[in-house]
Amino acid sequence: MPGRRGCLVLLAAAALPARAAQDASQGLPAGRLLDWGPRPMPALQAVDLDRKPHTLADFAGQVLLLNFWASYCGPCQLEMPALNQLQARLGDAGLRVVGVNHGEMPERVRLFLAQVPFTGQVLLDRSQTQLKAWGAYALPASFLIDRQGRARRWHMGELDWSAPALVSQVQALL
Repeated sequence: MPGRRGCLVLLAAAALPARAAQDASQGLPAGRLLDWGPRPMPALQAVDLDRKPHTLADFAGQVLLLNFWASYCGPCQLEMPALNQLQARLGDAGLRVVGVNHGEMPERVRLFLAQVPFTGQVLLDRSQTQLKAWGAYALPASFLIDRQGRARRWHMGELDWSAPALVSQVQALL
């Protein structure tokens, strides 16, 4: 018999499909990008798989989709093919998809990417500080940044990046 905490987790999990159905019944997509608003823009401090440091300045002049993920995150894995398709579809127009791995060793990330390809650039946040700095607390978390380097939209949770409403939000920045 699960303890009190286990029951709360089970109840919360059971409520998720109902909430998604409620959103759909109201004509809202189950996943949507939210306005960033007037919050200050956080820094990005991460390294690539070769341990070269990167900041937001490295992506100046491009529309950037910053996606925080981990190999153990099921929704992150499910989202990756659609992120690859979005990069292929809009990359020539100036979109850059960057996946920031949350806390894993480079070797583990390489092994994962050999099984689940990701065509965007991969950065590592071994310190696990970047997700929190961006105001998120769950994976995956995505942030859409315009050509001027300003965060415009964000979302926590898996999204279908091939959905027309999401594609049009990205295209609006291109």
